[in-house]
Amino acid sequence: MVDLIKSVTLGTSYITLMNAANLGASFAFYVLIARILTTNEVGAISLLFMVMTGFNTLTLLALNAAIIKFVSESLGMNDAGKASAAFWRSFKAASIVAIASFMLAIFTLPYISLIVKLDAFLIFIALATGLILNYTSLFGGAFYGLWLYGLVALQNIIYFGVGRFLAIALAKFGLGIQGVALGVLTGALACLIYSIIAFKGKLKHIKNDSFPIKLLFNYSLPLYAMNIISYAQGWLDIALLYKLTNDLSALGVYYLVVSSISVLTLIPNSLASVLFPTMSYRLGESGVESVKDMLEPLIRLSLLFIAPVSLALAVVSPTALTVVYGARYAVGAIALTITSLAAIPTSLYALFTSSLQALGYTKPIALAGLISISADAATLWLTVPMLSGVGAALARALMATTAFTVVYLTVKLRLNFNPKGLKRIILYAILTALFPLILERTLEINALVKGFLELISFLIAAITLLKGLKLLNSLEKSLIEKAVPNALKPLLHLIF
Repeated sequence: MVDLIKSVTLGTSYITLMNAANLGASFAFYVLIARILTTNEVGAISLLFMVMTGFNTLTLLALNAAIIKFVSESLGMNDAGKASAAFWRSFKAASIVAIASFMLAIFTLPYISLIVKLDAFLIFIALATGLILNYTSLFGGAFYGLWLYGLVALQNIIYFGVGRFLAIALAKFGLGIQGVALGVLTGALACLIYSIIAFKGKLKHIKNDSFPIKLLFNYSLPLYAMNIISYAQGWLDIALLYKLTNDLSALGVYYLVVSSISVLTLIPNSLASVLFPTMSYRLGESGVESVKDMLEPLIRLSLLFIAPVSLALAVVSPTALTVVYGARYAVGAIALTITSLAAIPTSLYALFTSSLQALGYTKPIALAGLISISADAATLWLTVPMLSGVGAALARALMATTAFTVVYLTVKLRLNFNPKGLKRIILYAILTALFPLILERTLEINALVKGFLELISFLIAAITLLKGLKLLNSLEKSLIEKAVPNALKPLLHLIF
C-alpha cells in the first residue's frame, strides 16, 4: 500500500513538472500574445482552440481512457498480452473514426467556417491539429497505463513548448492569428514524431491476439459522453458569450481570465492523471477497499494546496490581471474572482472522477456532467445578456459545484468515504487570504509593487499558519517529502 502511494506521489511529481512546464509555456503565451494582438484577435484565438479541441473530443471516443484502464489493469493481473491487445484494438478503432471524421469535416469546411465565423484556412489548420492530437492522446494513454510518466511529461512539454513559443514568434513577425495556428500545428507534429519514437518496442502487436471491442466501448462510451459534456463545460460559456454579445473584445478578456485559472489546478490535475492508472492497478491486485485507502490522504493534500491559493487569487484579482496582462484586462476582475473560487470544486471533481474511472463506475460521471451542463446552460442564457463575462463566470462556477457534488456523493455512497479534517483546511485557507485582502483594499500604489507585497504576505501567512495549525499528519508529510527533489528538501523542512 505505502509503495503504491509512493508511486502515485513520484508519478505526480513527473506530471506536475510537466504541467508546470506546460502552464509556464501557456502563461507566457497569453501574457505575450495579449500584448502583440488586440483583444478582438485574442477572442478569435479562443474560437480557433475551440474547433481544435472539439474535433479531438468528438472523434477520440474516450479510447485513450480505455487504454489507460485496460493496460494498467491487465498488468496488475500480470497479463502483458492482454494489455497489448487492448491498446492495438483501441488504436485501430480510434483511427477509423478519426480519419473518416476528418474527411467529412474537410468536405463541410465552408459550413463550419460560416458557423464559427473564422477563415476556412484557420479552420483547416485547427482540424488537422485535432487529428494529430488524437494519435498523441492514444500513445499518451499507453504511456500512462505503463506508468511511464516521464514519457508523458516529454510528450506534453514538446507540444506546448514548440507550439506556443513558435506561435508567439510567428504572430510577432506579422502572421497574426495565422501564425498562432501554424505554431500550434507544428507543436502537435513534433509531439507525434516523438511519441512514435518513444513507443517503439512497447506493447508489441501480437498476431491472433484480440481484445473484446464490446468491452472497450462499454467502458469508454459513458466517458465519451462525459468528454463531450466536459467539452461543452469548457467552451459553452465562451461560445454563448460570443453568440449573445457578438463582442470579440469581451470574449478575449473572458478567455484570458478562464485560461489563467488553469494554473490553480496544476497539482490536483497532475495527481488525478496518475491516480487513475495506479488505482486501476491496485483494483486488479487487491480489490475495491484499497482504492478508498489511497484516496483520503490525496484529497486532503490537494485541498491543502488549492483552497488557500484560490481564495488568495480571488481577493486580489484586479491587481493580478493588471500585473499579468495589462490594465485593459482589469475589467475581468469580478469574473476572475468567481472562477478562482470555482477552481476548488473543479480540482476535487477531477480526483473523485479518477477514482470512479478506476473502479469502472463511468455512468455516474456522465450523469454528473449532464446535470452540471444543464445548470450551466440555463445560467448562461439568464445571466450573460445582462452581465456579459461575469454571467459566464457565474455559470461556470455553478457548473463546477454541481458536478463536484454529484461525484462526491457517488464516491461517498459507493466507498463509504468520509475524509476527516477538511473543515480545518478551509479555515486555514480563509486565514491565509485575509492578509492579501487587507492590502488589496487599503493600498493605492503601483500595481506591480502592490502585487509583490500581496504575494509576500500570502506566503508568510501560509507557512506560519501551516506550522501553527499542524494540518499534516506523518503519512502526508512523508508523501510530500518523497515527491520533492532533494535540493528543495531543506526548504520543505522549514515549512513543516
